[in-house]
Amino acid sequence: MNKLYKLLRMPDESGLTDLDKRMSAITGRSGVIKEIEEENDWHTQKSVKRFGLDPSNASIREVRNALLNHLRKSEERLHIFLGGEKEKEFTSFESLIRHGRDLMNPKKLWVLKKEKFREILEANAPPNIVAKFGYKDGKELLEKENLSEVASSLRFMETKEWMHETFDRAYTSLTPDDFEEREVEVVVLSGKWLEVALPFVQKKRHNLSHLKELGIVFIIPIEIKQAGELLRVFALYLHYLYEVQFYSDLFTGLRDRTISSGGRSFAEGVISLLRGDVLDSVPVPSDDSSVNWLIIQRYLGKEDRWEKRLFIPHVSPEAVHWGKAEEALAKLDAKDLSLTFNFWLDLDCAGRYFREDSGEPLVSDIPDGVHDEIDKNLLSFDMIDTVMGLVMEEKNIKYLYHQQEALWNRIFKGYVGDSDKLERLIIENLLRGYITLP
Repeated sequence: MNKLYKLLRMPDESGLTDLDKRMSAITGRSGVIKEIEEENDWHTQKSVKRFGLDPSNASIREVRNALLNHLRKSEERLHIFLGGEKEKEFTSFESLIRHGRDLMNPKKLWVLKKEKFREILEANAPPNIVAKFGYKDGKELLEKENLSEVASSLRFMETKEWMHETFDRAYTSLTPDDFEEREVEVVVLSGKWLEVALPFVQKKRHNLSHLKELGIVFIIPIEIKQAGELLRVFALYLHYLYEVQFYSDLFTGLRDRTISSGGRSFAEGVISLLRGDVLDSVPVPSDDSSVNWLIIQRYLGKEDRWEKRLFIPHVSPEAVHWGKAEEALAKLDAKDLSLTFNFWLDLDCAGRYFREDSGEPLVSDIPDGVHDEIDKNLLSFDMIDTVMGLVMEEKNIKYLYHQQEALWNRIFKGYVGDSDKLERLIIENLLRGYITLP
């Protein structure tokens, strides 16, 4: 029941069998799919046995509850480790920020100058923000408000239509001279922004986000009291610290290597990266001696679990960033063994089918009555999917998309090498939209 094609929700084995044949011929590495299947079974069996359960007979709810309880205990320890008071809501954001920086040790970024961003906002006053606080124009807004807070608030106060129209137009004239080197900036929004930020928190399911082109990570400091929320926030913070560095490297690639832009201008490349463009389809290789892997730089599965591009060979930058966050969390065990984050290492791409039980069935985060039957007994062992499941425990919602995207990355690495090579190939080919092997 734990064949890779089933874990990836593919209709049959033919797609992976054909991929294995062609990739083996290209790389000289055979048996990769079988190796990953055996690896997956070993990791999931070991994890289930750790909880005193029988992998061959445990129900999906028994295993899910064991994973959630393990994570719940880790979060309780993390709450204290990050400076929170026991049995009280977590509000120690400055401590969280400091510990995250220490773990990720972010390098300097090459990002858009604040002066340029200010110029754009003065010429294109954000209408909802200006109206909310009673300013007459963009100039007065930026004279009286912090630029970084205003930039952050664009994400939750202005419409997508205004954002795309304004910045797609304003960024068309960007040149490398509009960028500079500076440190990543972490912004904790002040109280005046909280009321208008709450709908964003409810929609995005978390209280922080980032602006890649400015190298800003911002936090909306709501009280954290729901189980799973602290881990979700801290892991996402680590993820964003790495992601802004990743995009900084892409921006410098645009500057230094014209080949990285696929013949397009610097500005067009920046706009494409910020939009998260994904090709509608990947070109068919000229012959059987090469394979094209699509690069999917956002979670299409959040929009449609059955999006056709999710079932062809592809790699995910997002899964790379989450992997870095999980590795960073595991480092904390060296400071406090009771955190037990090492448990999740090597489980990001792991999943397993279990028997049904008599309880209320688990549902995927994006319900689909037609296809839910296919994966109703499939459980992800990925830490981030489990964190999200802990937050939504009372609603019996499970998450699968982080595990499935990590599994595609694992398959790619099985043929071409380690994570560093995967990341380098993604950076070199992201604007083109796909990686050609060999």
